[in-house]
Amino acid sequence: MPVNDYGVWKARPVSFTYEGRDKDPKSPHLSLIFTDNENGRGRAAINIKSGDQNESRLTFWSTPKINHPITTDLAKLDYGFKPLGGTAEQAPGGLALDFIRGNLFQRTEGRILPHDVDGPDNDILDQLKPTITAAIAQKATIYLFGSAFNNGKGIHNVHMNQGNPQRFARDNGVYQDGALLIQFADHWAALFIGFASQAVHTDDETGQPVPRTGYLTWANFLSPEVPPPTREEDELADSPVAIVQALVNTPGPDGHPSTAPETVTLANRTAKEVDLSGWRIRNKTGQHETLSEGLSIAAEASLMFEVPRAPLSNAGGTITLLNGEGLKVYGVSYSKEQAAGGTVSWG
Repeated sequence: MPVNDYGVWKARPVSFTYEGRDKDPKSPHLSLIFTDNENGRGRAAINIKSGDQNESRLTFWSTPKINHPITTDLAKLDYGFKPLGGTAEQAPGGLALDFIRGNLFQRTEGRILPHDVDGPDNDILDQLKPTITAAIAQKATIYLFGSAFNNGKGIHNVHMNQGNPQRFARDNGVYQDGALLIQFADHWAALFIGFASQAVHTDDETGQPVPRTGYLTWANFLSPEVPPPTREEDELADSPVAIVQALVNTPGPDGHPSTAPETVTLANRTAKEVDLSGWRIRNKTGQHETLSEGLSIAAEASLMFEVPRAPLSNAGGTITLLNGEGLKVYGVSYSKEQAAGGTVSWG
């Protein structure tokens, strides 16, 4: 069953400690102490090593400046823990996080990292410590996604909670991923952690790996041991087409017959023609525009599509491209401020 007591905790960071390889080589955590205006101090137990005996490394994505519509809704929250499990927020367009469906980061920008090894910029602690230290020093506001524990005095599961291998399959679910978002005075940042053994693709109902066996893991997808061009070829095989532009805010009211259609432009990143039959363009709320059967996009070419069945919100949103099997090929997000300009471009 999915993780229990899922939600988001709005607070201010106070201090942190962590367990290096000498203190706890098996199940170490970074403990982030925080305070809110309701319950005093709490603790976030953040995994810094996987318990998987075969693959203990983590997957890590850092977004130093995130432009995503969820930040607008988070800023409106009161300090304290807000339950999200089993609510309307745990669905497309809600507050709950989903690493695969929420377009919170570009998956190819992730890193596979060990717990604690000698040298600079080569383990998970090297990535977490500077940003958390800055958040404390600048008295930033933090938003911790995960599961409440210790009688509501702490939060854990601050990591991806889907696509787990069989041993941890009971924790799989959609729209229940954990993360740390940080609201600085002039920008937002975000830290996302997963386990290298988790699947890159999961099903939309239960968050189980797709396919159930022999699936693509983050360790394979982002393996630092695989040099270019092989790794680049693997990435293009999984994401051959990118979303490069969208007209998200046209003159006139949304949905009115006289308003010009919103559009999404796709670009073929490969040197081969790509068949787009049955592919779908999905918006923030889960509505989608299905591309025509027999449609293809030429090598290194671009095509623009009208998306009347998947309206693009002027208040910020996400756009996701799915292939004929329903697997995510590419995804982007945009803020309300970006939408005000009419056309948004990526990459």
